Amino acid sequence: MYVLILAGGFATRLWPLTEKRAKPLLQLAGKPLISHIIEKIPKELPIIISTNQVFEDDFEDLCEKHPNHNISVFIEDSASDEGKKGALAATALVIRKKKLDKPLMLLAGDNYFGFDLKDFIEAYEDQPILAVYDTKSLDEAKKFGVVTVDGKKVVKFTEKPDEPDSTMVSTGCYIFPTSAFDEIVEYSRENNDNLGGIFEHLLQKEEVHAYPFEGKWIDIGSFQAYLHAHKDLYSEKKLPITSMVKRSEIGDCVSVGERSRIIDSRVENCIVGDDCVIENCEIKNSVIDNGCRLKGIDLDHKMIRAGSEIRG
Repeated sequence: MYVLILAGGFATRLWPLTEKRAKPLLQLAGKPLISHIIEKIPKELPIIISTNQVFEDDFEDLCEKHPNHNISVFIEDSASDEGKKGALAATALVIRKKKLDKPLMLLAGDNYFGFDLKDFIEAYEDQPILAVYDTKSLDEAKKFGVVTVDGKKVVKFTEKPDEPDSTMVSTGCYIFPTSAFDEIVEYSRENNDNLGGIFEHLLQKEEVHAYPFEGKWIDIGSFQAYLHAHKDLYSEKKLPITSMVKRSEIGDCVSVGERSRIIDSRVENCIVGDDCVIENCEIKNSVIDNGCRLKGIDLDHKMIRAGSEIRG
């Protein structure tokens, strides 16, 4: 089996944090989001990270941080959001160019999920299978691909319906048998970014299975979702504050990068990047990117661009 992690999007909804950084490389609980995914993948499975030209070097550097995994970077021919391939077209391109001849596990690089991928693999029975999560809310389900199941069988898949008939949703974790590859390639020609649509298409031709799981699953599609994921994981891991802190109050859920200093300030539920200086500030529910200099200001629910200098 191969594993393909999709990491080619430009995540404009999270600018400025993703203006020069791929969303899967955002820090989460002390390491890049995509590292949480890689660490769940069995070491014997080859991993392909599909990204665009802009982030090629960043993902090559990431590979070096996971020497125990066999990871290669596949570059899509895109340098901007307007020219991106789309999730399904990127998948089809990898299938064709790499001449994949084994089942493919496809993972969205901007999701955090808590289940064991070994259990997911064991549930695979040579039929397309997708991991599904019960949102417990019809309103919440509207944001995702909604899945109706009968036992382990998927009987209906609807992408972001106005009136969902189920609270079960697709989570960006799939396994496709080689028999589905031609359908993926063909369907992608006119549906380049409709990853959910491939399941609606496949359901007309073959049996599709569901793998329900409980525990954590977070689709980091917005600033609020990113902060929620940070707070949720921090409550489990209790990350140490290793940076220089003087005469400051550090509240719950604060992650601070290397070589950063916090002086005469109060910080709560924040992600602070590397090489930052925060002095005489009160900052809550915010993300401060690398190399920022903040003095004498109050912030709440803000994203601060890397290298910013703001004084009150």
